[in-house]
Amino acid sequence: MIKTINEKSFQRVFAFTSILLILAILIPGQAAAQQSGIELITQFPSISANAGEDITFSIKVKNHGNSSEIVNLEVSSQPEEWMSALRGRGRNVQQVLVEGNGAESVDLLVKIPDTAKTGDYNLTVTGTSERGSRSNLPLTISVSDIRMGEDTLTARYAELKGPSDATYNFRLDLKNNGGNEQLYSLGAQIEPGWQISFTPTGESQQVASINVGPGESKGIDVKITPPATVTEGTYNIYVEAASPTSIAEEELKIIISGTYNLDFTTASEALNAEVLAGGETKINMKVVNTGSTALNNVNFSSNQPKNWATTFEPDTIEVLEPGESHQITATIKADAKAIAGDYMVTMTASTREIKNSADLRVTVKTSTLWGIVGLLIVIGVIVGLYYVFRKYGRR
Repeated sequence: MIKTINEKSFQRVFAFTSILLILAILIPGQAAAQQSGIELITQFPSISANAGEDITFSIKVKNHGNSSEIVNLEVSSQPEEWMSALRGRGRNVQQVLVEGNGAESVDLLVKIPDTAKTGDYNLTVTGTSERGSRSNLPLTISVSDIRMGEDTLTARYAELKGPSDATYNFRLDLKNNGGNEQLYSLGAQIEPGWQISFTPTGESQQVASINVGPGESKGIDVKITPPATVTEGTYNIYVEAASPTSIAEEELKIIISGTYNLDFTTASEALNAEVLAGGETKINMKVVNTGSTALNNVNFSSNQPKNWATTFEPDTIEVLEPGESHQITATIKADAKAIAGDYMVTMTASTREIKNSADLRVTVKTSTLWGIVGLLIVIGVIVGLYYVFRKYGRR
C-alpha cells in the first residue's frame, strides 16, 4: 500500500516537473519571437485636415531583431482619388534598410483632393521584411471645413502718403496657421498702369509665390509704383496670398498728395543775353507751376562767375497755385574787369519738394565809349602828323 502511494506521488512530481521544463523552454522562445520582427509606428496616427491640403505623417520603421532587415514599404490602402507617396531624404522610396535593434524614419505624403467631403478617411501603410515579418500601420484623416486658424497677411504700415513720382514700399508678414506647409500664390487687385512686385524680406529676387511652414511667418516686401498719369487722391490696393486651402488678404492705401512740377525759363524763352563789362542787364524770367498741387515758398538763387552778382525781384513767391505763372526780374551785373566773351549764369527756382534751373549764356562786350576815345586819339595822331609834314616837309 505504501509502495503504491509512493509510485503515484513520484508520477505526479514527474509530471509537474515535465510541465515546468516545457514552460521554461517555450516562454523564452515566445518572448524572443515577440521581440523579433519589424514594427511601423507614428506619433499622430489620426489627424484633422481640410480638403485640398497636403498632409505629412512621420513614420518610424523599427527592427526588433538582432540582424539588419530590408523592409518593403507600400501604401496598401487609401481612399479613391487620393494621392500619396513614401519619401526618404527627399526622394520616393519603396524599401528601407533597418539595422538590428534600430529604426529608420520615412515620411508619408498625402494629397487630399479639393473635392473631398467632410468625414473620416482611412489609409494603411504596410511594411514587410525579407524574413517574412509584417507590420500594418492604420492611419485616419478627418476632413473638416474648419481650419485650426485663419492664415493672416499683415502690413507693418498699411497707409503711405507721397507724390505721384514716388515708389511706395510696404512690409507684409504672412503667417501659416495651418498644420502643414503651404505654397501661397501672391497677387493684387490693382488699377491698370500701376506696377507691383513681391520680394521675400532679406532677398533680392522677385517672386510670384512663397512657401511657408506650419505655424511659420515670413516677411514679404511689396513695392508699388503709380503710373505717370496718376492724379491726386486715395488709392486702395488689395493684396492676397492664396494657398490651396485659404486666402489671406490685406488692404494697402496710397495717398497721392499731388504732383510737384515747376518750369523756370526766360519770358521770351531765349537763353542768351548781353552785358557790358562792369554793367548790368535785366532779364524777365517766368516761373510756372505745372503740377497738381500748390507750391509754397518758391525761392530764387543763382550761380555766376566770380565777382559777378545776380538779384531777383521778387526773390520769393509765397504760394504758387497749380497752373499759375509768375514773372520776376533778374538783374545780372558783370565784373568790371571781365574781358569780352561768353559766360554762363545759372538761375534756379526751388521749393522743398522740387527745383528747376535755367542756364543763361551772357555775352560780355567792351564799352563803346572807350572805342570812341581810341578812335579820337587815332584821328588826333593823324592830324598831328599831317600838320608836321605840311609845315616842315619842304625844308
